[in-house]
Amino acid sequence: MGSDCRHVFEPITIRGVEYKNRVELAPTSPKYPSKEGYMTKGHIEYFRAAARGGAAIITLGNCSVDIAHAQDEPRQVGLDNDDYLIGLSRLVDMCERYGAQASLEVNHAGLDALYDFNGVAAIGPTARLMEKEVLRARLKGREPVPAIEMTPEMIRDVVNMYVEGAYRCKRAGMNMCLVHGGHANLIGQFSSPLYNHRTDEYGGSLENRARFCIEILDGIRKRCGEDFVIEFRVSADEMHPDGMHFEETKEYLQIIQDKIDIVNVSCGLHSEYKYFRYWSPNMYMGEMINVPYARELKKILRCKVNTVAGICDLDNAERILSEGWADFVAMARPLMADPELVRKYAFNRSEERRPCARCGYCGKRITGIKTVACGVNPMLGREDEFPGGKLPPAERPKKAVVIGSGPAGMAAAVTLAQRGHNVTLFEREGQLGGNLNAAAAMALKMHMKQYLRYITRKTEQLVKDIRLNTPATPEAVAALEPEAIIIAVGADPLIPPVPGADLPHVHWAGDAETGRCPVEGERVAVIGGGAVGLESAWTQAMAGKKVTVIELTDALTAAEAVNELLPAVTEKGGDVLTAHRLEEIREGSISVTDLKTGERKDLPCDTVLFAAGLRARKAEAAPFRHLIPETEIYVVGDAKKPRSIGDAIHEGFNAAVNI
Repeated sequence: MGSDCRHVFEPITIRGVEYKNRVELAPTSPKYPSKEGYMTKGHIEYFRAAARGGAAIITLGNCSVDIAHAQDEPRQVGLDNDDYLIGLSRLVDMCERYGAQASLEVNHAGLDALYDFNGVAAIGPTARLMEKEVLRARLKGREPVPAIEMTPEMIRDVVNMYVEGAYRCKRAGMNMCLVHGGHANLIGQFSSPLYNHRTDEYGGSLENRARFCIEILDGIRKRCGEDFVIEFRVSADEMHPDGMHFEETKEYLQIIQDKIDIVNVSCGLHSEYKYFRYWSPNMYMGEMINVPYARELKKILRCKVNTVAGICDLDNAERILSEGWADFVAMARPLMADPELVRKYAFNRSEERRPCARCGYCGKRITGIKTVACGVNPMLGREDEFPGGKLPPAERPKKAVVIGSGPAGMAAAVTLAQRGHNVTLFEREGQLGGNLNAAAAMALKMHMKQYLRYITRKTEQLVKDIRLNTPATPEAVAALEPEAIIIAVGADPLIPPVPGADLPHVHWAGDAETGRCPVEGERVAVIGGGAVGLESAWTQAMAGKKVTVIELTDALTAAEAVNELLPAVTEKGGDVLTAHRLEEIREGSISVTDLKTGERKDLPCDTVLFAAGLRARKAEAAPFRHLIPETEIYVVGDAKKPRSIGDAIHEGFNAAVNI
């Protein structure tokens, strides 16, 4: 019996190239190539997971046609000389083994190329000093370097780079490539009125702004032939007030539709953070956010349509395809969270998929100096350690005790059980989840809720001895004669010692989210303006409360929460006071000090919710640290140091793998 997702698994042939299903691994750049841009074994193995798991198209992201002068991130795949062909051909061989089509996102960063990487000024349609370059220069202590306007000769050279880059894809054995025309990369910079202020034949009218793209696509078709599939990524709407919007994008795509085979419909820009979320939705955003654009384009274009962003599972995909809204679906983070997602749906075992929590762990990793990793899938990027995505069985089953069932504790308990150990899990509350229950409680965080349900169910299925409503004691743990102990007791809310903090109308924000405490009255003060504080403020504002957020620092730094939640809070009459310190809590009011003016003032308040951070339960962990040989005891997650859900899961997993 085949899959219930009939449309997802319906093959399609384009220009003689057969795609076994309609799922594309959307472009990602995990930073595994060499410094010079060569494919590495680790890079290929990273993509093998999704190919083995059943995706029809495996797309490597942000491959540079001029890696010597136009890098915009470290460790990109290079396409600007023939030395790259051997590595690319190995990728093709890997994909062919699983019946998948290999593809590269052929790109040039244009104005966003990094001077610190390249040592030369960035180039683009119009000379410009980019905001990100100003920030980077300030951090490096140097003068910012403006991007320069491309001359007609430079344009011809870069067009040729795109053409030869695509041709190298074909020479390596690929049957297709993805030309990146969106997100304000160079092609998108030429097409967008936001960046293109030229007065020659490449600027002004839409037809002129499309000329650079047309020359590239025509060149690729001539060079690569009629049997080569060209996918083209576009921002249907750049979302920036001065950018390219959907009505003009429709005209643009009608101009180029006969030059491409598939249009990959995304949105937004990567040049400015607040527009980033339209192509990589954050935890507060809904699903299938770009599908309405794809649906409209499907009605007017002759080429095939692919859609991306927020397609979180194949139930989403089946609906999109069955309704005729698109011909393909592209997903990245869902296949990072579970590379076997496609296979699980093929066997009608969708309930087994590990959902992406949209926790942002992957993005935070690659914006630093690390390779990509997934918050909920600790094996991602560690394919050399876990060949075939398999956990190593225990050399000898041991008795293991896990204390606490938050994300670290459940990850540890599940991993131990999967490896064959005998696990006892202590949880002092009446349900699994620890502080993850509060983290997932907010109405908008549907994906975090999905992960909580998944890992809870997995724990209940695999761990035979779960002791709820049972605080662990040294005596109870010692009586089990464990050979390994994982301490995952979590963290407590940080409640500053201000007068009145012990009053009955003062609570932790997480307890308010989960309904464990009342939020009385109409006026609520939230102490702390981080993500948790703004989440709490949003929840209370949506419940009709008048909310005031008190933040000690000068500015709110939780960018996703600021962008997504704060506008709704202020629209409901809420207020945010930065650079204010809470001094005292009283019945009916709080007292705060304005740190800029020194003024002390009283604010009316019926309920106070603290969102000032967490403190590791080190005192609770201490009694267990010497029960058995200390090398067999692990402290993980928030019990070690409060951080992200991804950090907790990875630490719990790593401890269990070590045992």
